[in-house]
Amino acid sequence: EEPTPPNKVESAFIYGYRSSTPEGSVYYISAHEEIPEVANPSVAVELGLNNRIYSFGEHPYTWNGGASTMTKWDVDSSTLELSVGGLLSFATTTLSGKSNPRTPLFVSETQAFFTNLTEGQVIEWNPSTMEITRLYDVDPLPVLDVEIDFYTESGKYLISDGKIIMPVIQGIPRVCCDLPAFGSILAVFDPASGTIAYQTDERLYTGTASFLQDGDFFYVTHSIRNAYIRPYFDIDPDTFPNSFGISRYNADGSLDEGFYFDLSEVIPITFANEVFFINDNKLALNYVAEGDWDWPEAFEERFSIESNANALFQGVLIDLETREVTPFDAFGLYRGAFLANSFDNSNYFSAISVDRSFSDLIRQDGPDDFTVVSTIPNGQFRHIAKLW
Repeated sequence: EEPTPPNKVESAFIYGYRSSTPEGSVYYISAHEEIPEVANPSVAVELGLNNRIYSFGEHPYTWNGGASTMTKWDVDSSTLELSVGGLLSFATTTLSGKSNPRTPLFVSETQAFFTNLTEGQVIEWNPSTMEITRLYDVDPLPVLDVEIDFYTESGKYLISDGKIIMPVIQGIPRVCCDLPAFGSILAVFDPASGTIAYQTDERLYTGTASFLQDGDFFYVTHSIRNAYIRPYFDIDPDTFPNSFGISRYNADGSLDEGFYFDLSEVIPITFANEVFFINDNKLALNYVAEGDWDWPEAFEERFSIESNANALFQGVLIDLETREVTPFDAFGLYRGAFLANSFDNSNYFSAISVDRSFSDLIRQDGPDDFTVVSTIPNGQFRHIAKLW
């Protein structure tokens, strides 16, 4: 074990966020001994547009979508100054030219994975040496005979037998009105055999928010975009999959056939904005009830700030076993929130205001213990981590 440098700071936090500009979202990254109360781009490294921010161990990693490169950053143990520690190009893979490489999975200091399942490729690479170590050709995602907003794997989770499970995000078709019933898809990749399998639950239209609970169960919940299907597309409500269903997958990636939860049976839901977390079989959700949403007349305006601002969002905590519903106000002032990271027995959520004028970083220290620890004007937190 290497000796500790004499001037090494006690803690180092990596702090990644983006700020809105007329050209698009500009990404920043900085390192701090304590989490700053307000983001300050003047002390950060400006990454530019089309970037993503990750970390593993004592190193941040950033993806440049325009150049198709991953940068490994070194953090000075005394000054916390950031410097480039390695650069890996993925231009020879199917990730070339893509703005988002589908969240990487860091398994160890020497093993990480990217995937591009629409092209049928899994890429194994070494985060220490910044080298591609293996390319796997796998069965691609099933072909859909329709043009959609997006269709890709989302987060990645390593399960106990060494396999990697990945929920698949499916958006809304861009052209009305022949709408296939996609179903919620879970991809299971086995590095040992280099093969992939797809598990589909046709009771759902699609899944997007996913949570691994204590290593036992894997949930894929409804997409926020599901709610837009019924108002704007010509469907048969008796046969189209439920917009607000929840399915569960076992720890080995197989579908739990005996579990299904319909949110519309316990709350008068018309639009599901965000699922914050699932913990101890309790789901925290931000939603809009019937009559509290001013549906835009045009399908193209469904994500507009104006229509979101007119919605009356409310938070609830739903017990998936007892079906008990209780108010959940921790994110009541925000349009939505997502889990940015977890460390030191705390969860850190990035919460954005209804008018998107600011974003707060909120620490969760218990089921009902939430504290705002940082703010960024005109932007949004994307990643927070403790390097040491």
